Amino acid sequence: MTQLKNILYSLIEPLTKPETYQSLLSNLIMIVVYVVVAWIVLRFINKGIEQFFKIQNKGKKANKKRSNTLISLIQNVVSYVVWFIVLTTILSKFGISVEGIIASAGVVGLAVGFGAQTVVKDIITGFFIIFENQFDVGDYVKINSAGTTVAEGTVKAIGLRSTRINTISGELTTLPNGSMGEITNYSVTNGESIVEIPVSVEEDIDRVEEVLTKHFEAMRSKYYLFVSNPKVVGINSITRDEIVLSISAETVPGEGFSGARILRKEIHKLFKDNGIKVPQPVMVQYDSNQQNKA
Repeated sequence: MTQLKNILYSLIEPLTKPETYQSLLSNLIMIVVYVVVAWIVLRFINKGIEQFFKIQNKGKKANKKRSNTLISLIQNVVSYVVWFIVLTTILSKFGISVEGIIASAGVVGLAVGFGAQTVVKDIITGFFIIFENQFDVGDYVKINSAGTTVAEGTVKAIGLRSTRINTISGELTTLPNGSMGEITNYSVTNGESIVEIPVSVEEDIDRVEEVLTKHFEAMRSKYYLFVSNPKVVGINSITRDEIVLSISAETVPGEGFSGARILRKEIHKLFKDNGIKVPQPVMVQYDSNQQNKA
């Protein structure tokens, strides 16, 4: 009983001393100071990293996306380092031996490692994605996992553990790097827009091709995404009512679908302005009485 009283007294007795609260308040103030200073330092470092790459790549358009990727990665790593330093400093203020924690990290890491395999896999995959240049910030990609598309859109950020992708419909998807299987990057090589345009069989195809070719020459200067003038590839098919023309255009990387939409819009307007006919459905009236007479 006396031993229990001594234990309770040793726990309660420091709480009755003003020095305890003064020390606690002092430590809390120091924690706030450390956090604020770390936040300010990170802001300056991040700005410095951005300015460094901006100066390095001044006038080099081809390196901008790669620079954005490396900026994101370096800022991510610096953030981990700074907050690790802040954490160890705070622990030392409370009398917790950081050296002891680091020394025991091997034993704890072995125990936790089995449960953290996914995190380790994400980080390792993140390094391969970045250093193999599989895709950069700003690229349009499609990510498959186990044969199923899990995300398709523009890459917004690449981190050590995860990647953020802004999908076509506007959602921001965060994917663990380790979950990525097949990666299709639409922004590496030039895209291609291919559209099929039906024309009435009554039209003079040579005239239609001439009108289209002349318009395509002027259209290229109107839209930045066309690398070269769109061209009429030829006739794809002929039926009783229509002739289908195939139109092809080379675009900047990742803009193949946008180019196809622009071509359809421009050709539709061009046909209306030039009176070029498109196929119309033909209605055939069936007279049962005439068949009976026959």
